[in-house]
Parts: sequence; structure tokens; C-alpha cells
Amino acid sequence: MTAPKKSPSSRKSPSSQKSAGPRRDVLDAPRGSVDETISLFYLGYRAGVAGPKRVLDKLGFGRPHHRILYVVARQPGIAIASLIDVLEVSRQALHRPLGDLVKQGYVAQKAAPTNRRLAMLTLTPRGAALEARLTELQYQAFAMAFAAAGPEAEQQWKAVMRALAHQVRPAFTV
Repeated sequence: MTAPKKSPSSRKSPSSQKSAGPRRDVLDAPRGSVDETISLFYLGYRAGVAGPKRVLDKLGFGRPHHRILYVVARQPGIAIASLIDVLEVSRQALHRPLGDLVKQGYVAQKAAPTNRRLAMLTLTPRGAALEARLTELQYQAFAMAFAAAGPEAEQQWKAVMRALAHQVRPAFTV
């Protein structure tokens, strides 16, 4: 006598099973530390943007607005085409958040002196104040994390981030 076959619908797929804790099989495997690293990367990112997110939410802004402010603060006079390249977004994706920032007086847009068709971006005093506030919140989050991790942590973290950045932008420098 053979055992009755289970129907496909009676079997639970791994994705449908609720986990009571960390995936021990993955964490104990050789790739486990990398899996943990990736998880920590995502959680760390969320912690790094949590402070700015609260401020941006109150203004009706999101992460794209912050990214624009951050880049324009570090590259005053950047052309829209260059901003698109740096952020690696489409013109369409940039349109709404940049429009919001210009309309609400955070970013000034003017024609380049040598080519009137080229729009150059700078932060207004209001935009510079907002960008400084957002970046200060990130500085504080990183300072607390590096203080907790020890004196060499910052340099080691930067080395890892540089190596990751090099994979997508070999010529990247700060």
C-alpha cells in the first residue's frame, strides 16, 4: 500500500511559511554573514534617513527631494542634465520633485550664461537651510553609530562603501 499523494495546494511553499525568527539555515551557511550584512545595510539605511524623512514628510516631500537638495548643495550651478546623470534617474522622474522644490522656493533655476537652453540649479537660502537641517540629522545618526562601533569603524565602513560605490561608479570621489 502506498501513501496518498499530497495535492500541490496542501504543501506549504517556503514563502508562505511564517518564520518565528532569523533564518538559521542561511545565517549558519557560509553566505550567512553576507545575508546578515545585507539585512544590516537595509536597516542601517533606514536609520540613516529616518530623521530627514520625518522633516520631509511634514513638508510633503520625499527621498527624491532630499537627494536633489543634497547634490545641488554640493554642486551649485549644476545643470539639470548633470543632475539626472548623478542621480541616475529619468527626466520624467526628476520633473515632479524638482518642480516642487523650485515652486516652493528651495531651488533656483536660471539659464546658463553661455547657453540659454541649459538650466542651472542652485539652492536658495531657504533650500540651503533645509538641506543643512536634513544633513545634520544624518551626521548625528552616523556620529552616534561610529561612536558605538569604535575608533576604527568609520574608516573601515568608508572602505567598504568606497568598494561598493566603485562597482557602479569607478570614477566616484567625494
